[in-house]
Amino acid sequence: MCEEGGPCGACGHAAHTKCTGCRTVFYCGRQCQKKGWSDHKDVCRPFTINKKKELGRLLVATRDLEVDDLILTEAPLVLGPKQETEPICLGCYRRVSGKYRCSRCTWPLCGPKCEVSPDHQPECDVTKAAGVTISIDDTDGGPHHLYEVITALRCLVFAGREPKRWRTCAERFNTRYLQQGAGWPQHRHNQELVVNVLRDRFRLHQYPGVDGSEAAIHTVLGLLQINQVPTKTSYSEVQALYPMASLASHSCMPNTKPVWKDGKLTLRASDPIKRGEAITFIYTDILWGTRARRDHLRQTRLLTCSCQRCADPTELNTYFSALLCRRCGNNVLPTSPLDDYDPWTCESCSSQISVEEVLRTNLALGAAVEVALAKPSIPSLEALQQEWTPRVHTNHYHLHAVKHSLLQLYGRSKEKASDQEKDAAHWIEIAKKEKSCKEFLTVCSRLDPSTAQTIPFVGLTFYEYHKTILQSAQKHFAQNKLTTQQLKKRMLLSKALLKKAMEIFKHEEEDTPEGQLYVTCEQEVIRIGKWMLAVGLV
Repeated sequence: MCEEGGPCGACGHAAHTKCTGCRTVFYCGRQCQKKGWSDHKDVCRPFTINKKKELGRLLVATRDLEVDDLILTEAPLVLGPKQETEPICLGCYRRVSGKYRCSRCTWPLCGPKCEVSPDHQPECDVTKAAGVTISIDDTDGGPHHLYEVITALRCLVFAGREPKRWRTCAERFNTRYLQQGAGWPQHRHNQELVVNVLRDRFRLHQYPGVDGSEAAIHTVLGLLQINQVPTKTSYSEVQALYPMASLASHSCMPNTKPVWKDGKLTLRASDPIKRGEAITFIYTDILWGTRARRDHLRQTRLLTCSCQRCADPTELNTYFSALLCRRCGNNVLPTSPLDDYDPWTCESCSSQISVEEVLRTNLALGAAVEVALAKPSIPSLEALQQEWTPRVHTNHYHLHAVKHSLLQLYGRSKEKASDQEKDAAHWIEIAKKEKSCKEFLTVCSRLDPSTAQTIPFVGLTFYEYHKTILQSAQKHFAQNKLTTQQLKKRMLLSKALLKKAMEIFKHEEEDTPEGQLYVTCEQEVIRIGKWMLAVGLV
């Protein structure tokens, strides 16, 4: 960015170009920026590493950060499948059919291009050296246990090939839970499905330059559990260790938004961050209720979250976990959200429900929702809503998922029919669709104002929302119920909703569902513009 500036940070001459990192130091040219960078980089970097007894090492802002300020951009040390994953290509991470196999190691891949992918080389070399033939026949049967070894194997091979770099980062990572004993369930699981498989089947302890001891494998698995960052590739979510980003601490209200592009993670501020505040990420599902999120974090990362959202009984006024009182029908909320054993209390009549009953209710509703969403239909999902809305808040996180499915189904059967073919039932569905879209977006805007964690859900909802505005406007105009000016406002609103969806999807790859929806939105904006021109609204 060029503007009136000050003395060059390298040579002292008049300068106009700001440092792209801190936006405070000026340079008069690219060479001077390179020359002065070594002295300036520690001041420029917007974070430092601190250590807290209860949290371990974490990233802390070294200056006040505004929304969209760049925090870091870095490539992962090691990238690989999550420990529990379905069969995927080990080069590009898309789902595989099993028809194509690597010609060197027999792991399923999507095609010959991925045989030479740098990501795939560690397990390819180790598998070939061990003389192992990979047999994965059922590629549609859910997670496969063999994929549990991949990322740990890649870490160990990297540590052997670049020991200094690995040691520098590993010493920085949080290790406070690596001493979990053999009695720990995850330790037993890792021993059986990772350690034993890597040593007995892949003979990793015999591979040159790699420490394949049981202790080394368990250490790597512990580092991954505590420090891995869920990473979005073009085709699936994987896990990765990053030199710095792995130290971002957890919050269910994260103050950063991640973008993965060209093999690198870019982390920007999603909220203003004050100097000295922790830089946070979310390591669970933002669209789960508090108890579900906290249980998941304890099981997967061995941490207990006490963030603002977890401590708020209403979850930021969304009532995302609230039940309804059997006596008076008002909201029942946790008395002490951070205490897993305290009863829940009605806001109105003060009657209480035990934690055990709350858990039974959530489990029963969750199971019913899982069955209904397996083969979703409007009648089945509406029946489920009617059955459960007397017992849980309409914004309950399980019903929130149902609502997202319904807002896609409403109006779909006659979406492309002519106006004459759209009967009263269709317009009732369109009204329900609009209501569902509004409610869904309202809740998401409170839980994830930046939309960084809810991209596929919120982007799709804006797209579906535009349909209701567009169809209703055209119908009412044809019935002379709208003036030309009112019609124009509705059409502009419909275009604005599409552009909002496009803004959310702008970083998505073209051959992903989100990237394809971006193109659809773009085409729809053009189509609406042409229609407005044809009827004289422009």
